[in-house]
Amino acid sequence: MARLLLVEDDPTLALSLRLALTDQGHAVTAVGTLARATAATDADEPGFDLIVLDLGLPDGDGLELCARLRARGDFVPIIALTARHTLEARVAGLRSGADDYVTKPFDLPELVARIDALLRRCTTWPTSAAATSPSDETRIGRLVVDFRRREAACDGEAVALSDLELRLLMYLLARAGEVVTREALLVDVWELPASSRTRTIDTFIYRLRKLIEPDPAHPRYLQSLRGAGYRLDRA
Repeated sequence: MARLLLVEDDPTLALSLRLALTDQGHAVTAVGTLARATAATDADEPGFDLIVLDLGLPDGDGLELCARLRARGDFVPIIALTARHTLEARVAGLRSGADDYVTKPFDLPELVARIDALLRRCTTWPTSAAATSPSDETRIGRLVVDFRRREAACDGEAVALSDLELRLLMYLLARAGEVVTREALLVDVWELPASSRTRTIDTFIYRLRKLIEPDPAHPRYLQSLRGAGYRLDRA
């Protein structure tokens, strides 16, 4: 059982999510405002294992909570929910510290699957990172990543990478020079069915390319191959 914080101001959606997550065995605390979410995360009690966070709250932007938590060193997994469909908005969510990004409307079973997958990934991260990271410090274009310490820098300036971004990089590095299909990424990195209808991979690739490539519009290291998938080249 995990302790989840659900931040959603739509009472109908909040009730549906709370029931679905409770049925999975999780303990769910549900709030509908940024102020109550902030108070819940600041409370002197055991922290939450994961936060499901709506970004369009009546008293502010959920990204403020993401940034606040990350700034104080709290890396609780966060799945952002939003009606903002642009690529730039999704990338802004990742940049603020969200681990995954789900646009509305969404299929409830897929969201539940993403929550369970993210909880599993965070539980196994230390073991998997130590076992599969190519070295303590790895350079890919402009980006230098220390997988064991979960630290990264772009052109010498520290940047925050989410758990999913680190896992995606690690997966591609282990297959450097090979074409990796979207279906393989969905199954092996996101732990979702290969048939999942989501554009989340595009968002993550776009964000990583902005950090890796000297010219993101003309990628040299992280290639998209139409109809085939993606390939990461170290040099």
